[in-house]
Amino acid sequence: MPELRGTQATPEVKAEWTRAYDLYLEAPGVAYDKKKDRTERIDYVARKLNLTRKQAKRRIRNYEAWQRNLKKGLVSP
Repeated sequence: MPELRGTQATPEVKAEWTRAYDLYLEAPGVAYDKKKDRTERIDYVARKLNLTRKQAKRRIRNYEAWQRNLKKGLVSP
């Protein structure tokens, strides 16, 4: 439903995505392997926020999609 894009997430949820992504960026990763790097970073976020890997991964993925949609002008901040 493109017409509802960005309106379903509350500011609290977006803040949680941002917090998870900030932890993702500060997490130590694996420099030589992209897939392992992302996996290690997601594991780090999951440990820090006491989430399952699936929940941490979803928060990071949602943040990245939100930023793509902002860049395209599809949603408002």
